[in-house]
Amino acid sequence: MKRMCFLLLFVLACIGTRSFSAPQAQTNPKPTISVNADGKASAKADVAIVFMTVRSTSPLAADALDQNNKKVQDVKARLTALGYKDEQVKFSGNRFAPTGGRIYYAAGQRPTGFDVYNNIIIYLDPQFLNDISQFNARVSALLDELSKAGASPTEMPISTMSMGGSSVVAFSIKDPAPYEKQASLQALEKARSLAEEIARRMKVQITGIEGTSVSPMGRSGAQATAGTPLEEVPYEYFSSSMDEVPVRVRVDVRYTYK
Repeated sequence: MKRMCFLLLFVLACIGTRSFSAPQAQTNPKPTISVNADGKASAKADVAIVFMTVRSTSPLAADALDQNNKKVQDVKARLTALGYKDEQVKFSGNRFAPTGGRIYYAAGQRPTGFDVYNNIIIYLDPQFLNDISQFNARVSALLDELSKAGASPTEMPISTMSMGGSSVVAFSIKDPAPYEKQASLQALEKARSLAEEIARRMKVQITGIEGTSVSPMGRSGAQATAGTPLEEVPYEYFSSSMDEVPVRVRVDVRYTYK
């Protein structure tokens, strides 16, 4: 009994969050060893996105809406002048909020004003990703022109910690599938090695796989925070670097043994 307790403590210490599932007579007729492992692959970005917003404030919502619509039209004109096509620009549509963000008011009170804002996502030409100088010049010109039209940086759909600080530019990849496969295979190798070590110490033999699951280790909540649909871009892999877009996955495997 003492030996088994020591073995269980050793396994938990070695594998951290990885877990060992003892046989469950009722829910799982086969004894299993459950492990999980992480895998990572790195890709070069082929998508670059700039996040901006246009916001107007007024005591009356109708006035704020009118002001913001005019700003949006100015932004569209400047984007056209800079050579951006319609398919490169996406607007979230007008959003309404009370000034200062308050939603609930005491009886008889009303907001002192309203904010109307429209988030903008701009996709840069992929060709500029091959030349950092051209890319930086392109982004600088875009930010300067849109700021003249009343646009400003919006909240990033990426944590500032993971980005190394705030930024209005993010990089990603159009097709993460090959990199997810690479990362998954790496994680499976780690999981198998770990399961075999546990089995060896238990003096049992692994006989097969009861089940597996693979999940991306992306940044949760990114799509909702962005304020605009991003189905065409794997937002969970946003990166601050055009040279390295990390693709991380977690693999959970249940091995049967005898």
